[in-house]
Amino acid sequence: MTKILTIAGSDIFSGGGLQADLATITQLGAKGFAAVTCVTAIVEDEFQVQPLTPLQLGQQLTSLDAVPFEAIKIGLLPSPEHADVVYHWLKNRSQVPIVFDPVLVLKEKKDQVLGQWASIFQKIAALSQVMTPNLREAELLLGRDLIDQADLQAGGEELARQFGTAVYLKAGSRLPGAVALDFVWTGESGFYLEVPQAQGTMNGSGCVLASSLATYLGLGQDMVQASHLAKQFVTAAIAAADEWGISPYAVN
Repeated sequence: MTKILTIAGSDIFSGGGLQADLATITQLGAKGFAAVTCVTAIVEDEFQVQPLTPLQLGQQLTSLDAVPFEAIKIGLLPSPEHADVVYHWLKNRSQVPIVFDPVLVLKEKKDQVLGQWASIFQKIAALSQVMTPNLREAELLLGRDLIDQADLQAGGEELARQFGTAVYLKAGSRLPGAVALDFVWTGESGFYLEVPQAQGTMNGSGCVLASSLATYLGLGQDMVQASHLAKQFVTAAIAAADEWGISPYAVN
């Protein structure tokens, strides 16, 4: 059976994070593995990300050394030190499709993003087949706003040049208009993916998009085919969302 690894944080409500990743991987007919980077909790009415130590993350990854993964998805990395552990473990696995979802925990702190994070993201992205930022993450990494469809394409191409990998830029419902719009730049050509905007919670949509993309790549689809299939899958999961997040298990 096709084996897919997610390196991600745990979502206490299971709408996103590694729970959504594993649900997606399983629903698509592959076997999911998880290395946990952090847990989450509500403490005094505040949502908190509580990292495992980089040592604990490294020990989990070392435990998986012998598993022949067909694809790897990287999600929430709570610190540059955690990201560095992941980078060193990935260096011998660059022949495996790697989907890098650059989740930024403190998205309001642009100085931290552009400083500490950019260099380690560059190293991980260089090992990856594709990077999947959402619109806000792309804006932080580029240092400017992306406000329309033309900006989306220009931003995707610029990120690909900057980070040395293909880019699936997840704008979704964040741009004005009636469609959920994404842009994919393969490194040689680009295309838009759009569907009518869905209503309701989007919690977990970025995780499910990235993990479904990784799974389709692991199952042997090329980047173009995998992107279209991942967009279809996440759209169906959004349509089945409940109050806790989107629902990969509900997709037929």
